[in-house]
Amino acid sequence: MEEVSIEIIREKDGSYAIACSSLKVYSVGKTLEEAKKNFKEALELHLSLLKEKAIKLVENQIKVG
Repeated sequence: MEEVSIEIIREKDGSYAIACSSLKVYSVGKTLEEAKKNFKEALELHLSLLKEKAIKLVENQIKVG
């Protein structure tokens, strides 16, 4: 399993941004907890979409008959 880096940034206004540049997943929140929650949701959606793309790719490569 590949490890990825996640950067947590505290903004000047006190809010937080979380970034995973290698996966292109980002989130923000007024609090760290909110930013983490939003990041988890964004990551789950991103991984779900990648899984769907992988399944379609495999299905298109399988020939029946």
